[in-house]
Amino acid sequence: MKVKNRHFTLLELIVVVAIIGILSAMAVPHFLEAQTRAKISSARSHVNLIRGALEAYSVDWNDYPAAASQGARDPFGILCDVQLTPLTTPISYISPSAFRDPFGAIRQYPILAGSWNSSGGSDFPIPEMPNPNRSLLYYNLMDFSRWTRNPMIATWGTAVVSLGPDQRDSFGAFAPFPSAALPPLAKQAGILHPLDTLYDPTNGTISGGDLPGFAGEVSGLK
Repeated sequence: MKVKNRHFTLLELIVVVAIIGILSAMAVPHFLEAQTRAKISSARSHVNLIRGALEAYSVDWNDYPAAASQGARDPFGILCDVQLTPLTTPISYISPSAFRDPFGAIRQYPILAGSWNSSGGSDFPIPEMPNPNRSLLYYNLMDFSRWTRNPMIATWGTAVVSLGPDQRDSFGAFAPFPSAALPPLAKQAGILHPLDTLYDPTNGTISGGDLPGFAGEVSGLK
């Protein structure tokens, strides 16, 4: 007896597609959240590795690597892959791969974009390609204090900062200091207290705030 070929009906195809869509809608958010958690873990690991290397460097040299603007390459003077080359040569305290921020390049606050360019009289010009190598941020706090003319952060120490899931610089380098030390730009962005600069997963896995680490006189805040 000849068996006829059975084909799916249009209704059956629609049901299958609908089921696949429902399963995907359920799975994708969990996948993205797991991916974010993995990046957070990686960012904290990189920050801690650099903190350790900075402390080892300071023992050998009684100082931390200086930070300075490098023109278009690093106009802010804060990119680890530019400022922390003394940690890689001539003595290798750390691998350059640890300088990479899993959360990538800086996304600027729209309300601040006009305030951060050189034509607006700011010390912080916006580069054409901000953070092209997706580097963690480095602050030598003595140098940063002189540059920003903010004596409240003049401390023998450093901050290394991951941008966190929101991919914005949330001023986490100011976390150890009093609220008065926060720059006006932070307050314009709704950051009114140093604790507001820190990433907190209880606010949601994908939420604002930085992942900083500190060495030197501010090393108490992990």
